[in-house]
Amino acid sequence: MSQDYFPFLSNIEPFSFLPEKEIKHIADLIQVESYNNKKILFRQGMSELENIYILKNGTAERFYEDIYKNLITVALHKGEVFGGISILLNESVAIRSLEIQNNTSFYTLPKNVFISLCDEYEDFKYHFTNTFGKRMLDKTYSNLIAQKRSAKEESLQFFSNSISSVIRRNVLFCGANNSIKDAAILMKQHRCSSILIKQDGRFIGITTDQDFRNKVVAADLKISNPISDIMSSPLISIPEHSSVFEAFIKIMKTGIKHLAVINNENDAIGVISNSDLINAQGKLPFLFIKEINKADSYEEISKKQKQLPQSIYTLINEGAKAQNINNFVTAITDAILEKLIKFAIQEIGQPPVKFAFMVMGSEGRKEQTLKTDQDNAIIFEDVNEEKLESVNAYFLKLGEHVCNMLDKTGYDFCKGNIMAKNPKWCQPVSIWKKYFKEWIYNASPETLLKTSIFFDFRFGYGDISLVNDLRASLFDFLGNRKVFFRYMAENTSHFRVPIGFFGNFIVESKGKFKNTFDIKRPMMLVVDFARIYALQHKIAATNTIERLELLYKKNAISESDYSDISHSYSYMMNLRFINQIHGIINEGRDPDNNINPKKLSRIEQQTLKEIFKKIEKRVNLQQEFLVVM
Repeated sequence: MSQDYFPFLSNIEPFSFLPEKEIKHIADLIQVESYNNKKILFRQGMSELENIYILKNGTAERFYEDIYKNLITVALHKGEVFGGISILLNESVAIRSLEIQNNTSFYTLPKNVFISLCDEYEDFKYHFTNTFGKRMLDKTYSNLIAQKRSAKEESLQFFSNSISSVIRRNVLFCGANNSIKDAAILMKQHRCSSILIKQDGRFIGITTDQDFRNKVVAADLKISNPISDIMSSPLISIPEHSSVFEAFIKIMKTGIKHLAVINNENDAIGVISNSDLINAQGKLPFLFIKEINKADSYEEISKKQKQLPQSIYTLINEGAKAQNINNFVTAITDAILEKLIKFAIQEIGQPPVKFAFMVMGSEGRKEQTLKTDQDNAIIFEDVNEEKLESVNAYFLKLGEHVCNMLDKTGYDFCKGNIMAKNPKWCQPVSIWKKYFKEWIYNASPETLLKTSIFFDFRFGYGDISLVNDLRASLFDFLGNRKVFFRYMAENTSHFRVPIGFFGNFIVESKGKFKNTFDIKRPMMLVVDFARIYALQHKIAATNTIERLELLYKKNAISESDYSDISHSYSYMMNLRFINQIHGIINEGRDPDNNINPKKLSRIEQQTLKEIFKKIEKRVNLQQEFLVVM
């Protein structure tokens, strides 16, 4: 009979990864189990597995009961394996239940044989651990913080939901030449607060009830005028697959109240407003920024900033993913920065020339957590020699005011003094270009450290054209400087994943953080990886996940690399946020990046170990830079 099993095993993953002689050996050990009646074969969290089960024929469904007692059902297809992940990562206890229908058969393989195959063949084992890692990441929060939720806090994972759940899909529109009166009648008939404007087959703008109040009634405009006279254009839109959180952030950052929702063909399929989002699920993100914008002093902002941990805790309990939390923190930080700069300008007077306040480091990457300090700088347009001293004095004073207020508001001074109050980092465009060129052409350990911070720069406030000009110059200087990229790659070698030779976690042996490891260190391997390749491919994005996505779209990294690296990074960011929030809310301590592996479940420990192995393997892709002489 074993000869019948060989072709079947040879054509299904992960058995197809094994040598032919190994598959033949396995075929001799295969048994067949058949069931005539419908039944639950294994129960989640209760049944212990002695074999892995490969569906031969019939119908079987895996189901998982989540923390809300909802059943999440997934069909088991012919040739798929049940039990492998449970044996490897959950001490052989079924992670999910398995229900079979009438006349269902399985090939079974003993547990000890399966474990031996995993120990000997890394690709075979990786099939199971990688599958599990992706499943874990899809519900990271429900698994990692279920024990921290109370019944009162449980709710739908609203902020990670698609906006398709809240948009109004009946698109109301009229032509650009229709009168204001006609548009108003349509809006009244359909009880809509907005109407899209169409011209030559495409949507070009939007008019809202606020436009009627401000541009028609208040301005005494004739209602016979074309609606295009009062529309807002160009139309600001968001893809339909975006999350609710992304819609919140876009509305807050643009200051508008309505977004057109577009499909893959860039056709508008609906409209979403700030009131839709607020009515659907509370006012947390919207009101947070609104209150910052209304503040009259940095003391008020400081009080609001202190509420950030509790707000993030609420968002985590709502199911918001790490990327969304990062976006929220970034939106808050950007709003605070803008308000403080306006306070400073109000106090010292208007700037003498164009300038931009830049942010770098984690803030530049839009990846700030609750443990962060300042990394910022000022760039201003070049002036003649006679004006330089007075212009420079103004911006140094501005930098000092802003940095001091940031410190008092909860954003600590940078220990390395990389701040706009430092004369070295408050310079005209030409000096900044000189800095960048020198760092690239004369790389040293000190300058490489600077590039890891400064090359993640982005616009914070002021004139964005100065920042765009500097980035264009950066890409020109980099060109195809292979030697510089080699130095950057070499500079990442001091980061190591905290896993020892025997697969155990490497932790601090003494001091304040005894028995913990710093989760930020393996994360920096991914940050450096994304930065090097993004600079090489002239990608302007600074956020790590955005960089990875754009690298994948440019075919600079494979789909599997993109998937593995981005999922791994997101998992670690999730864990980092939860650790910091838990420390602040539950333990009353300052936020840090140190994880005690003994406080993680066995599944969480195993997932982290697999992620660390994955990162170490993928980051070796940078070896292509190290062969350059």
